[in-house]
Amino acid sequence: RRRLGKRYFKDKRMEREISHLQIYCTNKNEGCRWQGNLKDIDTHIQACRNQEVTCDKCDDVMQRHQLEFHNSDECLQRDYKCPHCEANGIYIIMTTSHLEECPDLVLTCPNEGCEDEIKRREMGSHQQKCPKEVIKCPYHDIGCETEMKREKMDEHMEINTQAHLKNAVEKIREQRKCPIVIKFSEFSKHKICKDGWYSSGFYTSAGGYKIRLRLD
Repeated sequence: RRRLGKRYFKDKRMEREISHLQIYCTNKNEGCRWQGNLKDIDTHIQACRNQEVTCDKCDDVMQRHQLEFHNSDECLQRDYKCPHCEANGIYIIMTTSHLEECPDLVLTCPNEGCEDEIKRREMGSHQQKCPKEVIKCPYHDIGCETEMKREKMDEHMEINTQAHLKNAVEKIREQRKCPIVIKFSEFSKHKICKDGWYSSGFYTSAGGYKIRLRLD
C-alpha cells in the first residue's frame, strides 16, 4: 500500500449527498417535529422552540418557547416595578424586603377598633389623631395614671376635673418644698479662662420668675 499523504481531494458529489440527508431535530424527544436537510440543522437549532436555553438573569434552564413567559412572570431576578410606590428593582427584593419599608403600601391602622386603611408614610400622623389610639391622660405627669382611647379622653377629663386640680395643687406644694440644688461643672476651667460660669435656668417658685446664676 502507498500512503496518500496530502494527496487527496474533496468528493463534492458525496459531500452534497451527505448535506442533503434527511434528519430529525436533535430535540425530537423534547417535542420538536422538524425534519430537514443535514446542512440546515445548525440554522434550525438557533431558532428551535424546544432547544434548551439559559435565562441570562437567574441561570434557570428551560426550552426556548418557555423563556418569554419565564422572563415576564417567573424569573425571580427580573425587573419589577413596585405597584404601590413605582420604585424599580429586582422582583425577589421588591416583593419581600421592599414591602417592609415601602412608603406607599396601604396598611390597616393597628389600633383596636379602627379599620382605616392608610399609606405607611401617613400612618404616623393618623395615629396622632386616631380616636382609637390609647393615650395617657394629659395630667399623667402630676399623678393621673389613666390610659384610654382618645375618643373617651374628653369624658374622662370632664369627670375627673376636681381630682386633676387636686393633684396639680399638691404637685405645686411639693415643688415649693424642694430646695434648689445647683451643680458647678468645670468651674476651675472657666475661672482660668475668665469667661464666667452660668447655671442652667430655674424658676424661683411655681409660676415665678425664671433665672440663672453667674459666677466670675
